[in-house]
Amino acid sequence: METRAMMTAAPKVVGERLALARRARGLTQQQAAEALGVARTTITAMEKGDRRPQAAELFVLARLYGRQLGDLVRPLREGETPGFVVQFRAALAGESAATESKRAQDIQRFESFCRWYVELEQMLDAPLPTRYPEQYDVAGTNPERAADAVATAERNRLGLGDGPLGDLWSLLEGDVGLRIFAFPMRDSRIAGMFVASSDLGGCIAVNANHPLGRQRWTLAHEYWHFLTDRFRAEISVLRGGRVPANERAADAFARHFLMPASGLTRRFLNVKQAKDGPITPADVMTLAHLYGVSTEAMTLRLEELDLLKPGTWDSLKDKGFKPEEARKLVALPEREQPRSGQPFRYETLASRAFAEALISEGQLARMLDTDRISAVLLADERSRDEQAAEPGEWRQVPIDLGRALIDVG
Repeated sequence: METRAMMTAAPKVVGERLALARRARGLTQQQAAEALGVARTTITAMEKGDRRPQAAELFVLARLYGRQLGDLVRPLREGETPGFVVQFRAALAGESAATESKRAQDIQRFESFCRWYVELEQMLDAPLPTRYPEQYDVAGTNPERAADAVATAERNRLGLGDGPLGDLWSLLEGDVGLRIFAFPMRDSRIAGMFVASSDLGGCIAVNANHPLGRQRWTLAHEYWHFLTDRFRAEISVLRGGRVPANERAADAFARHFLMPASGLTRRFLNVKQAKDGPITPADVMTLAHLYGVSTEAMTLRLEELDLLKPGTWDSLKDKGFKPEEARKLVALPEREQPRSGQPFRYETLASRAFAEALISEGQLARMLDTDRISAVLLADERSRDEQAAEPGEWRQVPIDLGRALIDVG
């Protein structure tokens, strides 16, 4: 089967995958050439698609890059989009070789999860129910006003009211139909990534190394890109200095979507009315905890709404205020754990495919991004979750209380 794929896959497609796999491994063209015993120009020709690699060369390169041969040589499916590194090329430009390598690895990991997700759905005839809105046209609109309008429209569309949001992951997965992954990224400056296409749908990756408040903010930030510029791949990078206009708009949307003015103002005034004294940092931290955002984000939002004096956050910083230390003193419980791992539905599909012998143990481990023993144990757990009663028989099974009860098409 792999030999046939080598003959049918377009050389440019194979070349792009070889280049991506090499960068993700942190290797130079010269190192790859030395492993094959060829000139560096030969590797260049292969990666450009000007020379089709021989079978023996592909076996060596697959082993060198730590990739499955089938991943490198399979032909493009009908309607399949180009590799993510091609789409994210702008995010790699101008970076150091070390940073480029780290980002390429993060991008490749994201792409693998997305494509495996779709393959599992096709394998099991279980398409992801989607409820995508029409793309919002915000061209020529003030970014702040556009962000507020889109946030309000989406909250209304999803029936969310103006209160704090609960499990944002389950909301966007179950009620919208996005594929959302959280994994530790090698480039710590990456907050998240977004890509959408006709074959993959909307896909978001969040850096699992970041705290929960940052993860939720990133998820809302990337959702803006899905809502307003759906087919333009985007990477959010934490940076100082001037922020591009589209990123400022995405951050404005995150503020309005996570902390709507009407509901937040009402809760703030309720807190103020119930107190004998002035609003304290502890009160602001409690509100931040309720809304699932950082203390900094909540303070700045309250300043923006004229509920706190301008410069309050800067004043707290100047006085040495440290949110994490203050959080321990206030004894706020964990709202929820930071995300790290694959979506519940993705894990369930992989486990079902393994149980039906559609994928191997090695494939299961790669899809679940873990070792084989842990993958099999997780598959057993998900299989138990999916236990079905015999006709006419009641049986108690574990229930994921964060999942939607009805699939909305």
